[in-house]
Amino acid sequence: MFLVAVVTPVVGFVPAAHAVGAATCVISGTMTFTEPTSTLGTGAWEIGPGLIECNGAVNGYRIWGSAPFTGRGTFTNLSPAGSPCLHQVGTGIVDYTFQSGAMVFHKQESQRFVVAGGGEFTTPSLRGALQMAPPYQGDCLTKPLTRATFAAQGVMVWTAPFFLGQGAGRPDGGS
Repeated sequence: MFLVAVVTPVVGFVPAAHAVGAATCVISGTMTFTEPTSTLGTGAWEIGPGLIECNGAVNGYRIWGSAPFTGRGTFTNLSPAGSPCLHQVGTGIVDYTFQSGAMVFHKQESQRFVVAGGGEFTTPSLRGALQMAPPYQGDCLTKPLTRATFAAQGVMVWTAPFFLGQGAGRPDGGS
């Protein structure tokens, strides 16, 4: 009885916790490229179909399963025309869903990638390594690369408030 009297006041004064969690993720899919109209211009990229599969926890709830992963944006070639292809830096938006024991989360985040055969990708909550793999459409010698399969491995991390409105600390790192 004494323990209940001591613990209750202490627990009652604990502030609400922000969402904290992490997961490992594997992302794969098809990436389509529309080449720039000039050698130094910007091209467009699009992911679809794609799939994300994560395993981890957020606020004590397990994250699991696979779901659609799409994206679109622009890229700039890092090498002049005639040089090896897949030397690019790009930005855009990715759109994906994952589920936890508590709910289904839908995220749209800004994304940045750098590719030189292999590379990296970064969003406010996802970071990892990216690799382009055959089959390719285009051979980089006689035709530009217009489509490739990609695989990425990374981590998803949150340290921000998770269940607040758009203007109050979004889970994607926005404010």
